[in-house]
Amino acid sequence: MELITELVARRAREQGDKVFLYHEGMPCSYSLFHRWSNRFAHVLLELGVEKGDRVTLAMTNTLEYVVAAFGILKAGAILHPVNPALGGRELSYLLRHAHPKLVVTDVQSLKRMAALQSKVEGGLRWSCFGEAPAAVDLRPLVEAASEGSVPVSIEPEDASTLLYTSGTTGIPKGVLFRHRATGAAGQHFVEVLGIRPVDVILAVTPLFHGNAWGAVVTALQAGGTVAFPKVFSASQFWPLVHAARATVLYTLGTILAILLNQPPSPLERTSQLRIILGLGSAPIREPVRQRFGVDDVVECFGSTDAGIVTIQPVGAALRPGSCGKPVPGVEVRIVDEEGRTLPPRQVGEIAVRSPHCLAEYFRDPEQTRAALREGWFFTGDLGFLDEDGWLYFVDRKRDVIRRGGENVSSVYVEKVLREHPAVAEVAVIGVPDPILGQEIKAFVVPSGPVTEDELQAFAAQRLAKFQVPRYWEFRTTLPKTATQRVEKYKLRAECGPHRPMLG
Repeated sequence: MELITELVARRAREQGDKVFLYHEGMPCSYSLFHRWSNRFAHVLLELGVEKGDRVTLAMTNTLEYVVAAFGILKAGAILHPVNPALGGRELSYLLRHAHPKLVVTDVQSLKRMAALQSKVEGGLRWSCFGEAPAAVDLRPLVEAASEGSVPVSIEPEDASTLLYTSGTTGIPKGVLFRHRATGAAGQHFVEVLGIRPVDVILAVTPLFHGNAWGAVVTALQAGGTVAFPKVFSASQFWPLVHAARATVLYTLGTILAILLNQPPSPLERTSQLRIILGLGSAPIREPVRQRFGVDDVVECFGSTDAGIVTIQPVGAALRPGSCGKPVPGVEVRIVDEEGRTLPPRQVGEIAVRSPHCLAEYFRDPEQTRAALREGWFFTGDLGFLDEDGWLYFVDRKRDVIRRGGENVSSVYVEKVLREHPAVAEVAVIGVPDPILGQEIKAFVVPSGPVTEDELQAFAAQRLAKFQVPRYWEFRTTLPKTATQRVEKYKLRAECGPHRPMLG
């Protein structure tokens, strides 16, 4: 099989002058990208990074982000991307657990993360694209580095990437992938969506998000181009689509909902867009198609752990409630509590056998044994297959809130809120929201005087912005089982019908 690092080299040989990356009006060819990612890999080796070391990448959207990511892979290190805007407690946990040899960041992100230095045993070694206190400035090192091949041998079974889940049990799990999986990433989109070398894929989410990173590797697999802005701007979206000559859009249902709420623009009906892959777009698919004139607005189903599992085939008649058929090379079974395969239309746990799945949960053999059994990954999600093998997602066994494309662990939010001295009990759930898919609501049993504003401020100091509850309700008791577990389904029922978003 071809490794993703080998694919970069082949694209540089075969399509050297073709634009691979387009960012803020700046194009970067395959040849230039290959040379600069080689330079970055050499810099990592000079800084003492060895094969198998974790390297944390915590940056905003820039060309340097993609160069650094592939440089880390070329150096044989393990790419560990994180959201630098996460709350300090969660981010410090990720860094302690991953224990990176080096953190690669930018000036803006480093200012936000500097306080973490004392919270990680042994400290952190910082490097930065720009001058910053106590950090190695990467710019002069990259400028002076060799563009030649990197003297590191990489095998398909070597570890490549370490991603972290949103923490469905309150503690994020480290999801470790090998190069054999990383090398196959994006191929399913090329085959099912018909992505071609002439396509320009536009991604408007952060590059640490799987949606935008998927656009990068899909463009690489197809020999096409990927465009991405520094940040999403609703007012500048359609000018960007035209400037990049985008033909495919990778985005979230949240962003599509925002675009629908913008004043009409003559640009929105004159673009070259032919496909929108909109995670969580099912509720607004028809308005998107009608307003923007893009016939194929498709969904997919997957997870951090399993990768992409199903996609709605381009051109196929939509089946309400379905997230499509398994992508090539992926098998899906629906199983009962004993692991027995269930017939069509019966709800059970979704089990997946895929070359894109995780290799293991990092430093967690118990979770690995529970999830990976006889070559199958047990997702913890519930669903059913129809007679033609189309998958229908029903619910999550895990207690996760899907807010604006981000997975939020209700258990983690509850844990933080319980630290407030006036909170005796708390239960956090997702409630329907027309823009974000779900919003966060906290049911609080106070032990003393406390206000909504006080809890909002308390949460904002300790959580990322997207994890802070928007709605609050004070109660004297919470519904519980005989074993004193909160019956969240009763709270959800009080808030109206709810169906978690696909993707």
